Amino acid sequence: MIVENKKNALLEIGTEEIPFSYIEPALKQIEKLASEAFNALGLKYETLKTCATSRRLVLIVENIAKGSDNKIEYVLGPSLKAGRDKYGEYTKAARGFASKNDIPLEKLVLKRTDKGDYLSFLKKTKSEETDILLGGVFSELIKEISFPKAMLWEESRFKFARPIRNIVALYGSKVIKFQIADVVSSNWSIGLHTYNDGKIKVDLPENYLLIMRNRSVIVEQRERCVMIKKSMEFVVKDVGNVVVDESLVDEVNYLVEYPSAILCSFDKKYLNLPLEVLSVCMKKSQKCFLVTDKNNNFLNYFVCVRNGVSEYQEVVKKGYEKVLAARLADAEFFYNNDLKKGLELNIERLKGVIFHNEIGTVYEKVERIKRIALLFNKEFSMQIDEDTLKKAVMFSKTDLVSEMVFEYPELQGIIGRIYAFKLGESADIALSIEQHYWPLAASGKLPSNSVAFLVSLSDKIDTLITGFSIGLEPSGSADPYGLRRAGVGFVRMIMEKLPNCDLEYVMRKIFELLPKNVMNDLKSRNAYERLVNFLYQRIESIFELEGYKLCEVKAVTNVFKLNHRFKNLGTLRLKLSALRNTELRCDFLSITMLFKRIVNIVNQAKKQNINIPRIVREDLLILDIEKTVFDVIKRLKIEVENHILKDEYGEVFDKVIKIKPLIDIFFERVMIMAEDETLKLNRISLINYIKDIFTEFIDFSSLY
Repeated sequence: MIVENKKNALLEIGTEEIPFSYIEPALKQIEKLASEAFNALGLKYETLKTCATSRRLVLIVENIAKGSDNKIEYVLGPSLKAGRDKYGEYTKAARGFASKNDIPLEKLVLKRTDKGDYLSFLKKTKSEETDILLGGVFSELIKEISFPKAMLWEESRFKFARPIRNIVALYGSKVIKFQIADVVSSNWSIGLHTYNDGKIKVDLPENYLLIMRNRSVIVEQRERCVMIKKSMEFVVKDVGNVVVDESLVDEVNYLVEYPSAILCSFDKKYLNLPLEVLSVCMKKSQKCFLVTDKNNNFLNYFVCVRNGVSEYQEVVKKGYEKVLAARLADAEFFYNNDLKKGLELNIERLKGVIFHNEIGTVYEKVERIKRIALLFNKEFSMQIDEDTLKKAVMFSKTDLVSEMVFEYPELQGIIGRIYAFKLGESADIALSIEQHYWPLAASGKLPSNSVAFLVSLSDKIDTLITGFSIGLEPSGSADPYGLRRAGVGFVRMIMEKLPNCDLEYVMRKIFELLPKNVMNDLKSRNAYERLVNFLYQRIESIFELEGYKLCEVKAVTNVFKLNHRFKNLGTLRLKLSALRNTELRCDFLSITMLFKRIVNIVNQAKKQNINIPRIVREDLLILDIEKTVFDVIKRLKIEVENHILKDEYGEVFDKVIKIKPLIDIFFERVMIMAEDETLKLNRISLINYIKDIFTEFIDFSSLY
């Protein structure tokens, strides 16, 4: 609905087919860029809407004001110190600023900011008409959209995801004129290229979606998604139910502009193939969907979604069936051939697969994983049968050289598990082939049995240790060897399944298993320390995702990092939970401030090179409050140590709460920095004694 005296605006960027993975990020950028531009210009509007197909990115702005608001703002120049000399005269910097902005020096005024005092002037910006402003907004918006990869297609060398073929730019019925590359904006769009790609005139922005729909282009992606699901349900209603893969629906949604579902079939013999193989063949080759009967048994039908209206359906159907039949025939051949060869033959073939030039082959990696797994099994008393464990490790990577994985890499691990079961291997061995890659995402499932868990743990720590030893630490968004994912998976598995293990010892032993050339390389220096720091970063990110504040997480992890500890990681979550519960039931901010004061006193003394005595001398405690505090703290120290040994962290925080009032009184009545040097040192020693009780428990300085 258009508000009186306001109009809508439309920008359609018509292109050749854009990769589906580019589209959603582009729409978010368009909305953000448009919002920022309108706000900067003082151009008010009611709503912004973005939509897209594979061949068009669209922005619709509803109820834009006729013009921008009048604006009055300070324009900052040089700082007062740089703008006036010691005699109060304007400097060269001030005169240059005034000249550049075409204002007399006497118009400069002092503006106070958080960063200091600056010379400035008041700038008044008059309202500009919307149709004049939109040309700049739209053209700059198109130029600023970024893509993972962009193309050149004409002499100006302008880059975009795919060549731009038309631009519709309207404010009401008026065309907003500008040029991008070799395309001049107009009010003409282009129709569905598989049906009618002729020009389509758009008279008003508010009519755009309906005009395009009438010409078989559904621009709005949410509407298109509903159409896809309904059309699939309609074509299968007489045979069964379509298996709706939401990720595939999302992909197909940006491959079509007018979806039409077609029911197809394939030879029943291919139902003997594993479901995972059928699914990947259909999804990868034809972007099609499986069909089941009322009992959820898979049928020899599949559904494809074509781009265009429902005509020549039989011809299109035969095309889909022909392509899929060829894919399924290939998959059947790979499947049977792999089973004939078995898995043991593939172990030897791993010697020809390079994992990394500096680290060696996949076979050598498997040998290291085996030694690591046996070490973990012994040190962590996991009591797994060694022969089973060795076999699970040796088979873990065998499907990498299978014909099926060569054709369909996404079946890595999955097809290995299927082959192992088919060849009569135990569940422990079969599941470990697939699950040693788990978790596949930060919050993904962990391996379900102990053998798979141990193989996965060993594989991940080998990847991490070898990677850090040859300088493959992730930088920025680059992480080609998946070290971040391996790190998250490793620490999650340790914290959830082996919370009390000592990783320091075993990790240093694992470093000794590295190839000699890696151990002697300069890049391997401090690799252990760098890796531990990296793993603590992964731990912190895990807890942040669980809803803890970063300051809370660091208060707990800093204690471990400062003491170079990498064991008993399960206690981190227990401490965080106790910390959160304590924060909810008392004025924890005042407790934090008190302990920060204690830490600051000790730190200041150290900065002044004061040699703090290790032992508090009771004969120098001359005030009753000093004696009381020392007696209470001595008892408290023993109690806190006992609670920590039992992982009773809530009780430790209870002690903190109870001791606070007494320490408050201590600070009120005692002059720490006494004139008597002996008394001063003893009081600082007492403060340090209090600090040390909790230093091994929590870093109060990181909180708030």
